[in-house]
Amino acid sequence: MSWLANLTLTMLAFMDTLRAKDYRRVDMYNGLLLANVTFLMAFVFAIAPGSAGEDPIPPEFGFAIEGLPTRSELRTLVSDTGVQPRLVLFYLQWPQKPEAGEFPGLALRAIESIGALPVWTWEPMFVDFEKGEQMIPAEHITTGKYDLYLEQFARGCRQFGKLMFIRFAHEMNLARYHWGGAASEFGPDNPARYRAMYRYVVAKFRAQRVDNVRWVFCPNADSVPAEQWNRIAAYYPGDDVVDVVGLDGYNWGTTQTKAANGWDSQWRTFESIFSAPLKELRQIAPGKPVAVFETSSADLGGNKEEWVMSALDSARSLGLGALVWFQVNKEIDWRLQTHVSEAVRSAIQKQNASIPAGPLWLGITGG
Repeated sequence: MSWLANLTLTMLAFMDTLRAKDYRRVDMYNGLLLANVTFLMAFVFAIAPGSAGEDPIPPEFGFAIEGLPTRSELRTLVSDTGVQPRLVLFYLQWPQKPEAGEFPGLALRAIESIGALPVWTWEPMFVDFEKGEQMIPAEHITTGKYDLYLEQFARGCRQFGKLMFIRFAHEMNLARYHWGGAASEFGPDNPARYRAMYRYVVAKFRAQRVDNVRWVFCPNADSVPAEQWNRIAAYYPGDDVVDVVGLDGYNWGTTQTKAANGWDSQWRTFESIFSAPLKELRQIAPGKPVAVFETSSADLGGNKEEWVMSALDSARSLGLGALVWFQVNKEIDWRLQTHVSEAVRSAIQKQNASIPAGPLWLGITGG
């Protein structure tokens, strides 16, 4: 529990005590003390991060999952975790042949059916069974080779008609995702190539009069390699084509070793992962809504449940609008229900349920 929550509960308990004594009849000393408590509460809420004289709304909690979600899979997700997500993030790769693309309408409707917002991570790559992952060359996108594909998907989004996010080519500051070119081409030219692709895709959707999509710029919390040309700001495509900014970042604990994985990982708190890159994002995109779209924690090297509780507290104090948990058993078992008690997951659900319809963090009220 945060210092703000602790202080608030203490104040409320004290005020309840005064009420029990019928504080209207206590002496002047207690009356003045009550006035001071009321003033202090107003002061605390006024300075709380992300608020303007109000208790900051906690971030909406969601899940990132593998594959295109179905209704039955989403019901299983809620049953397994005990959490009704406010957002569901999924991943969709581009086709090798532009005419082979299939719009994920069923996935969007499935997410809508459980009352969540879709977050569509759109990866401009395909998998070749012999060569592995192949990135779509940037020039194939920006010279129109994929125009029919983009226009088809833009029409599909417009017909869906409900609010949704598209996270185009995420984690672009990782060598692992060398969007727009081969791995050998990942270097100082990458930021410009990325910006051109991003702006082109958004322009195609706007030409189709799509107004229900919120475009997300989402780098990784750590730039790899940590070179000047690869900093987050270098990739930012512009305020006119970005609606929401976000980050991905993980606590790998001590699961990774140089001998087995090429690097040594260490236990990191949520705040230590995200505070510095969040500051950079807010400098390059002031006023934009901010979220963490992928995060999770290992359980080796520390206490995963304590990490989760601390992360929720930090996410609120950092002013995040949403926090999306990577609900996948992949390199390690990142899922929420592993090494996190039902009591903590129940607390997450209660927090999610307490957030007013909106999403308020996007400036929308009433759902």
